[in-house]
Amino acid sequence: MTTPLAADGPLAYVTLITSDDFLMAVQTLASSLRCTGTKYLPMLVLHTDQVSSTTVARLASDSSLKLKAVETIANPHSTDVPGWVNSGFTKLRVWEQEEFAKLVYIDADCLILENIDELFASVCPAFCPDVFPPDKFNAGVMVVEPSRSVFQEMLQQIDRLPSHDGGDTGFLNSFFPDWFRWPAEQRLPFRYNALRTMYWFTHSNPGYWKSLAPVKVLHFCSSPKPWDPEAKKGDLEQIWWQHYLKSQVPF
Repeated sequence: MTTPLAADGPLAYVTLITSDDFLMAVQTLASSLRCTGTKYLPMLVLHTDQVSSTTVARLASDSSLKLKAVETIANPHSTDVPGWVNSGFTKLRVWEQEEFAKLVYIDADCLILENIDELFASVCPAFCPDVFPPDKFNAGVMVVEPSRSVFQEMLQQIDRLPSHDGGDTGFLNSFFPDWFRWPAEQRLPFRYNALRTMYWFTHSNPGYWKSLAPVKVLHFCSSPKPWDPEAKKGDLEQIWWQHYLKSQVPF
């Protein structure tokens, strides 16, 4: 498949994998993207040397994916998440991919439920609101115009800027501190990064979740992940498993 071109270069979806634990997640994300009928394939998959050659080979066998090895960027804050040890800020390398005019970044623990190709028309950068604090954004879905100069500026700020969550979302909110006051076209609706924590917090009143319809991207933030052995098979997790099973069928 050919990646469509914008006036000044190609466009693509991109995700990141830093641990073998997320193989199933990337497979499921890729399958859900294909099911939307998107014209923006293949999806770019950035991966670090923490990912085994076996996992890389399995992903490389999927023609809808384009793999690219990148160096890790450590998180200056402590973390107990295995996949993020020594690589917690590697997501910043999305800004380094200047061969693309625009990228829509999606965390591997997301599902795409409806076509979201319209995001490529967004003014960059564009982010979706977080659940808390709601005047911050969540870095699970981002529309980005790659720029090595911005990337270098980020690298210089890693040890200086605070992170309210101890991760890349908190850092990026410090790097783009005025997001909440940006023009509306750069503040994407929550449905493009619907965090399941909102579903958990409001399950007794389903009207909150229904008000998001149509949910475009479902983000399985927090733990446990749907594929973890200890995870409960709730309504949202069952949707994830349906897409995972589809991902295991040759297309």
